[in-house]
Amino acid sequence: MNPSDPDALPVDRRVFLKGASAAAAASAFISVRRSIAAPTATAQSLVAGKDARLLVHVPQPAVFETPVELLAGEQITPTPLLFVRNNQQPAGAATMKPLQLAGWKIELAGLVDHRQTIEAGSLAELPQVEQEMVLQCSGNGRMLFATTAATKGTQWGRGAMGNVRFGGVRLATLLDRYGVKIKPEAKFLTAEGNDGPAPGEQDFEHSVPLDEALNKSLLALRLNGEPLPAIHGGPVRLVTPGYYGTMHVKWLNHLRFESQESDHTSQVPHYRTPRAPITRGQPFTSTFENSEPNWRMKIKCVVLAPAAGARLAAGDISCSGVAFNDGQARIEKVLVSADAGRTWQAAQLEVPKSLYAWYRWQARLKLAAGKQQIWALAIDAWGRSQPLDGSIHWNPQGYTWNGVEKIDIHVA
Repeated sequence: MNPSDPDALPVDRRVFLKGASAAAAASAFISVRRSIAAPTATAQSLVAGKDARLLVHVPQPAVFETPVELLAGEQITPTPLLFVRNNQQPAGAATMKPLQLAGWKIELAGLVDHRQTIEAGSLAELPQVEQEMVLQCSGNGRMLFATTAATKGTQWGRGAMGNVRFGGVRLATLLDRYGVKIKPEAKFLTAEGNDGPAPGEQDFEHSVPLDEALNKSLLALRLNGEPLPAIHGGPVRLVTPGYYGTMHVKWLNHLRFESQESDHTSQVPHYRTPRAPITRGQPFTSTFENSEPNWRMKIKCVVLAPAAGARLAAGDISCSGVAFNDGQARIEKVLVSADAGRTWQAAQLEVPKSLYAWYRWQARLKLAAGKQQIWALAIDAWGRSQPLDGSIHWNPQGYTWNGVEKIDIHVA
């Protein structure tokens, strides 16, 4: 497949050389990161039931990453292997068991005909749905941005993601059941979680567009068929498929219908990216005017096998991974290259039942002996793809990396 074909590769060739040089730095960065001694506390010792192989970035509030090779097995990511990213964490939430649903309350307020508080236990009596979807931290891949200029926050590799099934009650069903009438001027839904913040801090909250929330969001009570673990936001979490994980507010206890986005620090200046490219390394303070929130996930492709740094025999190499986007358009193809993007071949795609789930793909590459690099990118039905040099979207917080995947391996 020829990369000059715009249908085969709708990416900017001007960033090609920069992308190639950045790849070596990124691979070196990964190697250094993986060689750092593991902390004495494992994810399993910090949260009973979590897999001990998860990488512990922060013990409390829990920030655990999944080594991507552990995601190469099942379509649905087992809950013990699922990454954790908690900004705050209520007392007693460091467990894979659910918090008690009985007695948990959720207030509905703002631009509605009247404020009311519902018992979360009543959600179990309403019609239930399941949604398979990618769960991904908007900081996933932050360390790849950091190869060109330093970024703030947890230096995630590529494993702050998983493909899961959330079960619960659609937001629209809840509102209908309780007769909630929303005023016409309401444009956003703001969700607040009972995070148990430190003194002087507020509970975490985020706003999402109300029209999308009414069409997509659900109040999740289950994860992968089991009661939602406390460490993942149980007993109730607001989930909006296709959105970055930060917008799936945990320990949900307030829903506000508002005309404007929240001005909480978690909505602005955090969890936003510049509307226009900025110079790498340049300070930047997000405002509502100069930035956009981390809402819909960018298209992305990740190699799960072989692992970065793997040593393989020369010949035909099996390569596999996953691709996904915000669910608004089907993934049409995944392309892989073993010659730094000079030629590409199409991988075989497994199309999931849910638009919001990840697509598994596999390909075979013939590689000669020596240090080699595998590239992979996804293209969806809207023609969206990934930049060859992901750092063109550099931002100080390292949010929403989606550069072409580049994995170094050693062929004997």
